[in-house]
Amino acid sequence: MEVSKIFYPHKMPTGSLPVRCHVLLDTQAKLLEEYLVQQLPWCYTTKKHIQQRVNKTELSACQIIANKLPDPGSVMSGDFGEVLTLFFLSSERTENTTPIKKWRYKENRLKAAPLSDVILLYREFDDKLSKNDFVICAEAKQKATKSKEFFPIEKSIEGFELDKTGRLARTLTWLKEKAIDQESSKKINFINRFTSNHLSVEYKKHFKAVAIVDRELLDEELIRQLKLPQQDESFEVIVLGIDKLKSLYETVYSRAQAEVTIE
Repeated sequence: MEVSKIFYPHKMPTGSLPVRCHVLLDTQAKLLEEYLVQQLPWCYTTKKHIQQRVNKTELSACQIIANKLPDPGSVMSGDFGEVLTLFFLSSERTENTTPIKKWRYKENRLKAAPLSDVILLYREFDDKLSKNDFVICAEAKQKATKSKEFFPIEKSIEGFELDKTGRLARTLTWLKEKAIDQESSKKINFINRFTSNHLSVEYKKHFKAVAIVDRELLDEELIRQLKLPQQDESFEVIVLGIDKLKSLYETVYSRAQAEVTIE
């Protein structure tokens, strides 16, 4: 499913920030839920790993995946926003990008994954460098409940500033190290193109600041006075509005654990 196609342009309130905003229609909410229930477990692990652990421990797949997923609360909310952002941004591209499921590399399920939130990579050729290769790096912040102290658009922009001034480079190096630990030589070589050893041909960097907001809070966030960085091909702010956001992400995680299958 192309996630971006079930979101629609939002009718912006007077005085809105100059950002791109899309909302999930109520009629599409169940479609998104079903898709994410199926995809979520494989953002945290692989079917091969689950099968191996089931065989070795005699525990169920549900019990194994429960050991990977966050508990309800701020980490679950943050992870959901990142996962949704990954699928949304990937589906917007015509190129066959590689979404990096960095939650597989978490060392503690009760903490957020380190460094940049969302990474997508694209290589035009498998066997040589190209100036058309690119990285999409996004900072995702989610606001599912009312708060007078947390402003997701502002926070996502703060994260973007960190990404463009060094955090992205550290993230790509970290991903290479994790690939060496856990992945195949093909994946190691794929990621290695984007590290400091392979910059003789530069690649493009596209930064995103993404805020995922409950529909009841959406317009309030859109009209909040905020100085935005210049937006162009290399950077943009995206806001996604979802009705009953807290209920959605908690349901997705609960069902993903209960319904996981390795068949």
